[in-house]
Amino acid sequence: MPRRTLLRKLTLATLTLSLTLTNLIAQNAYPLNFDDTTLKTAINDISNWNGKIVACDVEVLQVEKGYQDKSYYKVKLEKGSQMWVGDLFNNGFEKPGSKLRILGYFAKVESDDKLKKFNKNSYHILTIGVVDLATKQMAALPAAERQVKEWSNGEIPKGKK
Repeated sequence: MPRRTLLRKLTLATLTLSLTLTNLIAQNAYPLNFDDTTLKTAINDISNWNGKIVACDVEVLQVEKGYQDKSYYKVKLEKGSQMWVGDLFNNGFEKPGSKLRILGYFAKVESDDKLKKFNKNSYHILTIGVVDLATKQMAALPAAERQVKEWSNGEIPKGKK
């Protein structure tokens, strides 16, 4: 085999290996721990789940204004379960049809909460980090920098529970 061909094959193999490792590392970033099944468990034990940090992929269905003009949006999980998500910061990613990966606190919604006009459930997620899955852009609540960094390093941060 000519030297040039061998060098080209080695370069291609090295590049392929490098890209594969990069993809494996990227797959470990921003892990998930919440889905349709976990939601059902959380709904049946809200008091125990209140304040736990969860991460999930969602599709935005509807957007409203919540507290302090922050977005409050209805989302669909992978298998179709729907719930509401409240941003603790403005990020601009939440538009109908957007696919997002969110990190936030699973929280109880009190019966007298003004958000009850949208959310008839007794729970929602309050976001501290959001990744737009189409653009790969990320936004985070500045006060949650430590938790979001843990998430980007492949760990689900610990909440108060």
